[in-house]
Amino acid sequence: MNSKTQQGMTTIGWIVVIAIFSSILLTGFKVMPFYLEYFQVQSVLESVAEDQSLDPKSKRQLWEAIAKRLRVNQSTSIKREHLKFERKDGVTTITVDYRVEKPYIAQMFIGAHFIYSVEINR
Repeated sequence: MNSKTQQGMTTIGWIVVIAIFSSILLTGFKVMPFYLEYFQVQSVLESVAEDQSLDPKSKRQLWEAIAKRLRVNQSTSIKREHLKFERKDGVTTITVDYRVEKPYIAQMFIGAHFIYSVEINR
């Protein structure tokens, strides 16, 4: 074996690998809160749908129950205008449709668009 053959990566190679790994890690840390909040929103809507004490015909009562649960979970992205309530053939459908954007690097933003629906059959 020739002693002049290269074995392993050069310093520049290691810097490139570290830069790629760091950017993936940064992206994960920026995106993870979006999905954690989305899972909380799903949980809130499902708990409202299962709550037998709520009148599914009352949009106001449904919104108040959702807002209360969102405050407890400290979810700040969801506003009243992100929710849509529809009643048809004895089924109430609650749909949440919202976008989240956060600064990423310099002038770039990273974001997500979420839509989720639940039905109340009462």
